[in-house]
Amino acid sequence: MEIHRSERRGKYLMISEERGKNYAGEQQCDGTAPLITRLSEPIVLELPDHVLCDIFSRLPLKSIFYCSCVCKMFLQLVKDSCFIELHRARSSVLTTNLIFQHSLGQLSTRRLFTFNHEEPPLSFCNCDDQNKHYCCHHGLYTWNISVFNFHTRRHVLVGSCDGLLCLYFDSSPKPFYAICNPIRREQIKLPCLAISTAFNTYANHSGFGYCRKTKQYKIISLMCLISVDPLTSEQSKRLVADVHTLGSDSWRRIENAPWPKRKSFDPLLNGSLHWITTSCKPCELISSFDLAAETFKFVPPPAHLSLQYIDKISSINIGVLKNCLCICYMYKDTVFEVWLMKEYGVKESWTRQFSIDMKTYTELSFEDLQRPIKFLNNGDLWFISGSEFLVSFSPAKRTFKELRPIGPAKSEVITHNLSFISPKDVAGANAQN
Repeated sequence: MEIHRSERRGKYLMISEERGKNYAGEQQCDGTAPLITRLSEPIVLELPDHVLCDIFSRLPLKSIFYCSCVCKMFLQLVKDSCFIELHRARSSVLTTNLIFQHSLGQLSTRRLFTFNHEEPPLSFCNCDDQNKHYCCHHGLYTWNISVFNFHTRRHVLVGSCDGLLCLYFDSSPKPFYAICNPIRREQIKLPCLAISTAFNTYANHSGFGYCRKTKQYKIISLMCLISVDPLTSEQSKRLVADVHTLGSDSWRRIENAPWPKRKSFDPLLNGSLHWITTSCKPCELISSFDLAAETFKFVPPPAHLSLQYIDKISSINIGVLKNCLCICYMYKDTVFEVWLMKEYGVKESWTRQFSIDMKTYTELSFEDLQRPIKFLNNGDLWFISGSEFLVSFSPAKRTFKELRPIGPAKSEVITHNLSFISPKDVAGANAQN
């Protein structure tokens, strides 16, 4: 009889020379105890690492957390680069995750909601009224991610990319950005921007994205610079962009940035960030910032968006639908329209996807669609209704569904794909806690 050592955990397997196979507690013919007892360790621990990574990447988030508490081997597995890449690719298939920033007085809290696509369209939380929006029920999981303490309360939720959240902290006179991953409970503080003065102020707009060409995460911060003519005392303003690459120790300045009108809800496409500008010229309505070249350019809008037509638009946003650039706007406060740019950069490829008559849904108000949240891959639109519900509109069926109650005092809502990427690994040696 030979004794072979298990490669993974150092246990012993006893193999019969006569039968040439493992005994796993088999009884003898006379019903007595087995001759050989196989190791008591679960067979899952004997699986190759790449197989375990594949299995773990398909599990619900809650199951992954439970598994990581079983043993050190599983804990290290969820930090492995192979698992992180597989999980990142699959995490958005069955779930959609939203970050809500609630503002109550001077305090702000940020909570992460995970919605399972396979759950019924409407699930209520059946706990007490005080905590009914912050519980775990029917596939809705909530984490309070306000544990990241940077000793300042004034902050802006910039955006999300690959499971990393970008936050701006207006800590005068030294404002700064931070990157955190609420799943890993890790955060880093980025190098401070230029000292904030009366002549150098944050323009209340930032962008955060990943450049696949350079394989780098970048942040763009728009700053308003004010200069005074010494002879006439007249003030003039210009907008500049400060760009930072995660892992570096400085910011780079780009002059003559376009003025943004408002924050977009899903603006990263083709390696560029996009937003709507304040320009009166239709040809300068949509601006983009190439993360690789670090240059600004304008994207041609639909042909019907003339100056006269734009004057009748109450609100306009830009996003991504079916991997194409799209714009959505409210026309004359009565119709909500969505247009899709099927071939990026080609003006003639703009086509209208659908429109919503505001009278077709009794719970719908004009304010509800000023800031859409997300377009799903099937074309459905998500937004927050005045009744504090997450609502989905299906263009194919022309129907509305109330998905989940989301709670009062909402101020910021963004989509967020969960991942186990470590911000400290991304930033490398320049990471600051």
